[in-house]
Amino acid sequence: MMTIKAGKAVIDLIALAHAADQPVLLAGRHGVGKSSLFEDAAKRLGIGLIVRDLSLMEPVDLIGIPKVGPDGRTIYAPPAFLPTEGEGLFVLEELNRAPRYVQVPALQLLTARRLNDFVFPAKWLPCAAINDGDEYQVDLLDPALLSRFLKARVEADVVEWIAWAQSQGKVHAKVIEFVEQTPGVFNDPDANPRAWTYASNLLRQWEPVGQDQDLIATALAGVVGEHWAVAFLQFYGVGSARPLTASQIIHSYAVHRPMVQRWLRAGPLDLVVASFELLKRHLQRQGDYEAAANNPAGKSNVEAFFSDLPGDLKRMLRMWLKDRGFAKLKVPRKARP
Repeated sequence: MMTIKAGKAVIDLIALAHAADQPVLLAGRHGVGKSSLFEDAAKRLGIGLIVRDLSLMEPVDLIGIPKVGPDGRTIYAPPAFLPTEGEGLFVLEELNRAPRYVQVPALQLLTARRLNDFVFPAKWLPCAAINDGDEYQVDLLDPALLSRFLKARVEADVVEWIAWAQSQGKVHAKVIEFVEQTPGVFNDPDANPRAWTYASNLLRQWEPVGQDQDLIATALAGVVGEHWAVAFLQFYGVGSARPLTASQIIHSYAVHRPMVQRWLRAGPLDLVVASFELLKRHLQRQGDYEAAANNPAGKSNVEAFFSDLPGDLKRMLRMWLKDRGFAKLKVPRKARP
């Protein structure tokens, strides 16, 4: 399955599939914007859109209610949400997370374009969306059925999301600016594009009465995670800026790195120096040093922090590490890009 960046390229693909009458299946992590892409494609094409979450449905929700027809034979009354005229995109989400007894009628509807007494209008395109990846508890879909779809894996992209957010006019400017200055932000599944849209909504509602800073911190942590909430609020300017703790440097420096680099550009360097001292104090304990130095992710984070330090702090650090025989952690001569 080919990977494609969320944004215009996916919308163009859906538009092409609609013109060719080729059913579409979009896969990808939660929150990358699969549903929004179908919505944007329908708006661009000027057609209808129906979206249903299969994980919330029972078979009868698709099959319809049986009743006796005028000739004495059983017929099915299709659900009211199924289209009867016009044209559009009909999207079933969570196809691979629904129970098997729901998947069967759903796949019949998507691939055969009919189910019992219901037949799709000619200009309605059946589509599906699934979450894929080892972190999801999902069923494998039948390869023969999947072969009937145009399949694409959607990947979150900062540049495309920023273009989308700016075009919407609803996403908070500070959220857009933070994401723009933190290129790796979408690598964390918890800090996905949808989560930052939620964060924007919370921030807009909080600002007019923004007295309780703990409230917005808790709310943001609930949608993007604690590390990202702390990093964003320091960028946003809520509360007094604080130095990084040793734990933040060792376990999540990539999250906080843009903020440290802003400190370095803006000066004075008291917050950088304080973060440096907190890390040194932590590493003085042999057990804590070994835990950081022997863990690849922790070692990489610490050395990335080292590489960002100004020259005088790097010189002090090299002497300090040498005096203690801490040879496993290196101080790069040049800052990493």
